[in-house]
Amino acid sequence: MENLFMGVEHIGIKTLEMEKAIRFYIEVLGFKFINRIKPGEVELVFLELGGTVVELVEVIDGRKFEDGVINHLALRVSDIHKAIEHLKILHVNLTSSEPMSLGEGRYNFFFRGPSGEKLELYQV
Repeated sequence: MENLFMGVEHIGIKTLEMEKAIRFYIEVLGFKFINRIKPGEVELVFLELGGTVVELVEVIDGRKFEDGVINHLALRVSDIHKAIEHLKILHVNLTSSEPMSLGEGRYNFFFRGPSGEKLELYQV
């Protein structure tokens, strides 16, 4: 297998109060602000510390922690289509059928680990 999996892209953490969470990660833990977006109904804030990116995921509509407080782990891949085929061959539980375009040549795709944990493929 070629090196499809290149590293951790980010770790998604659910937050009940976005502004409070941003202040905590920046002021208490020393993270640096990268980006704040709202691609759909949920706001996302990306922060970085020592090369590790944390994605704060806004909690809405009482859907607090259906995937846990640590919402997902995103893995950077070189070719998302080949990575999905790899997962299919190994009978991994896929929660999507096709990768989703995030614009600017970026794609993501969600699947589940052996304990039901939410995982993401992320291609830049």
